[in-house]
Amino acid sequence: MMITSRQLEAFRAVMARGTVTAAAERLGVSQPAVSKILAGLEHEIGYPLFTRIKRRLAPTSEARLLEQEVTRLYHSLERVTEVAREIRERQVGDLLIYSTPALGRSVLPDVMATFMQRHTKAHIVFQVRSSTYINQKMIDQQIDLGFSMMPFEHPAMVTEELSRAAAVCVLPAGHRLARRKVIRPADLRGERFLSFPLDGRMRHLIDAAFEQERIERQLQIDVYSSADACALAARGLGVSIVDPFTARDYLGAGIAVVPFEPRIRYLFRAMRPRHRKPSRLADAFLDAVKAHIRAKGWS
Repeated sequence: MMITSRQLEAFRAVMARGTVTAAAERLGVSQPAVSKILAGLEHEIGYPLFTRIKRRLAPTSEARLLEQEVTRLYHSLERVTEVAREIRERQVGDLLIYSTPALGRSVLPDVMATFMQRHTKAHIVFQVRSSTYINQKMIDQQIDLGFSMMPFEHPAMVTEELSRAAAVCVLPAGHRLARRKVIRPADLRGERFLSFPLDGRMRHLIDAAFEQERIERQLQIDVYSSADACALAARGLGVSIVDPFTARDYLGAGIAVVPFEPRIRYLFRAMRPRHRKPSRLADAFLDAVKAHIRAKGWS
């Protein structure tokens, strides 16, 4: 048995309109054509679907049972059409995003808040991880988008620079240097300094700025991220040099933020898997990140 879509269309039209003539008008074909299609359907299934009463066709009980299933089928097709449209308009889909803390705890949540308002049916897995972890996930082609500070190139990934943001100095709100217009290494001589891990790129750049001028600090506390440094600075536990995105989020929470010279640049990059076809939703999210960074003047 092979029922065609054309036969089902004719059947639906007759059930809805009650006559072959009206069904033919709805379908844009001749009355004999509809009659022939219906006859073919009845032959295919092996039982009659209509009885003629004067000029109208009365559906049999079998026809009403069949109509219920056909209606469900067409509703399913309409849903497929709707999903296809949502995919085209980048409304639905799964998105795996991994980011280092600097962007993952400040910029990306801001972008995601707006993004989810426009893409209400999207499903996002968002995790804040180390650069090393993200790089490996990207090499293995296991995530859609990665955001990192670590300079890293690999044939399995495509990278794009997003921002070169100048680091800032964060201090407890009541600190003696809180009202300075700019802070230099000599200003922080003898201060308890909140440092990043020894194997990190930013630790080397920051240490180099102080070593070049032979400025000693009290290196008592190491922290993992800018957010950790800001949280400790707010409690009077020291000063630090951090990314401006995180520092902005802690303003008014017990810290002061002052530009630092010489300038130390945070390099933020987006990464995509080279051997995994990018989804329309991933394109949309990356576009939203770039637009947000441009709007803030961070690009």
